[in-house]
Amino acid sequence: MRALIAVDGSDNAEHAFDWYFGNIHKDENEVIIGHVAEQPSIYQPYFGGVVAPFPVNELEEMIRKTKREVHQLMTKFENKLHQMDGKVHHRFVFDVINDATGEALVRLADKEKCDIIITGSRGLGVVRRTILGSVSGYIVHHAHVPVLVCHK
Repeated sequence: MRALIAVDGSDNAEHAFDWYFGNIHKDENEVIIGHVAEQPSIYQPYFGGVVAPFPVNELEEMIRKTKREVHQLMTKFENKLHQMDGKVHHRFVFDVINDATGEALVRLADKEKCDIIITGSRGLGVVRRTILGSVSGYIVHHAHVPVLVCHK
């Protein structure tokens, strides 16, 4: 079985990761730890026919920050894998995207021919989920494979 575990920096994602390994992982499984970071958005104000220039140094700092966060996240889950008994057949697929996170994770699962997607849930209330949307909700409704949403 090939499992995609969607991770981010949240406790909920870490709980989903731990739950998978504590409850359903088998040594022969291949695990893909997937993360998609949204590309930093560049807002350029428009003043009377003139587009204000975007400070290059701010863009460079946003890119450095995103790279730093992705590296810290990968290190965190790599350390968790090293603490487990046995060798876990795994790989990381971390990407920076322009699309919505849910769409990108569904595409990743399709591309990697995953058999299941494991994700955490932020536990948004009904109103916030309706207004903001939910990554796990999107995955549940659009994935072509079973989805396990771990609630904390």
